[in-house]
Amino acid sequence: MNKSDSERIAGVFERLNYLPAKDMQAADFLVVNACSVRQTAIDRIWGVVKKFSQLKGEKKYTTILTGCLLPGDRIKFRKRFDLVFNIKKLAELENFLRAREGESKEKYFEHLPRYAVNFQAHVPIMTGCNNYCSYCVVPYVRGREISRNVEDILKEIQQLVKNGCKQIDLLGQNVNSYEPDDKKYFSKQNPFQQNFARLLWEINQIQGLQRISFISSHPKDLHDDVIQALTLPKIVNYLHLALQSGDNQVLEKMNRKYTVEDFEKLISKVRKVKPEIAIGTDIIVGFAGETREQFENTLKFYKKIRFDISYNAMFSPRRGTAAAKFDDDVFHEEKKKRWHELQIIMEKATLEINQKYLGKMVSVLIDTKEKDFCDGNSLEMKRVRIKDCQAKPGDIVQVKIKQAREWMLFA
Repeated sequence: MNKSDSERIAGVFERLNYLPAKDMQAADFLVVNACSVRQTAIDRIWGVVKKFSQLKGEKKYTTILTGCLLPGDRIKFRKRFDLVFNIKKLAELENFLRAREGESKEKYFEHLPRYAVNFQAHVPIMTGCNNYCSYCVVPYVRGREISRNVEDILKEIQQLVKNGCKQIDLLGQNVNSYEPDDKKYFSKQNPFQQNFARLLWEINQIQGLQRISFISSHPKDLHDDVIQALTLPKIVNYLHLALQSGDNQVLEKMNRKYTVEDFEKLISKVRKVKPEIAIGTDIIVGFAGETREQFENTLKFYKKIRFDISYNAMFSPRRGTAAAKFDDDVFHEEKKKRWHELQIIMEKATLEINQKYLGKMVSVLIDTKEKDFCDGNSLEMKRVRIKDCQAKPGDIVQVKIKQAREWMLFA
């Protein structure tokens, strides 16, 4: 979502006839797009401010800060930036650049992005979150859930496909709670009742589009219709479903609204309809009050589920969230130790799982071209490197896997 926000920021600049600078020295505007999921990400902005101040020359730079910022953060950074604005109010940036007052367009989705490449595009379908997980700042900085109209989404994707797009990545803080106002726009032939599943079916009908992926999904909203929609021909063979902890007491303290038993049932349903699907997750280690036994429950559960990959993070209290009031009694060194323990288990499991691809043909969307090889993602979101590759970025090729490592398949 952060990358998608940046494309929309670039779209505002481009509409006003600005061009991307080759480097910071050549720029007139320096824009920081912050992610505030963790406190450490906000703290790193001070390093960026220092970097800006070290730029040499007499040239005047205009510095801009946006992204997911709490009100307190915005106040704090206003002294260091020429403009600090809420990412949901891109009109503030446009008005600032025009240096005059104009009609405010506060609807985030009305500002079309400047897409980074033509063969793959991020398409936000909703923004905000209603879940209020105790560690997460997103509901406070993104607001309540707002879903984009079905008609607008389909029109954007249809135009992207006309321009050569082959893969669409649907984005939202919680995509499977998608709830549009124009439900009447869904086809009468649509077989699903749940709205996100219905949207996936509609997008799957678009001629010329070859791949559809989506992120992020909340387990409590993973409806049976969405699970069934995973079998649609253009849906990638990958599901990202955040676990966060393998212990029920920790999950309750996180306000995740499901148990490990619930999560396991969901994975069982998914693998029943799509046995070869790759499954990724997110896990927080060292959450406030997490005991050694509770952490070991996470390790056991991870081994039981056998995820293809996990994005692991050490808990850092985020100001403004419920968890910031909890006693963060797990020392930093212990968090690091637990992170490494989980990482070792993940890497071992990932390597073992990747061995099943040896000798198999996989479909790869090329996104990087070098002299001796090409890189791209398979339908399972596995990174694949192809030797002596004559393809170009945007091509989809069938290749045979010759070697499998933790983070790369070689073909």
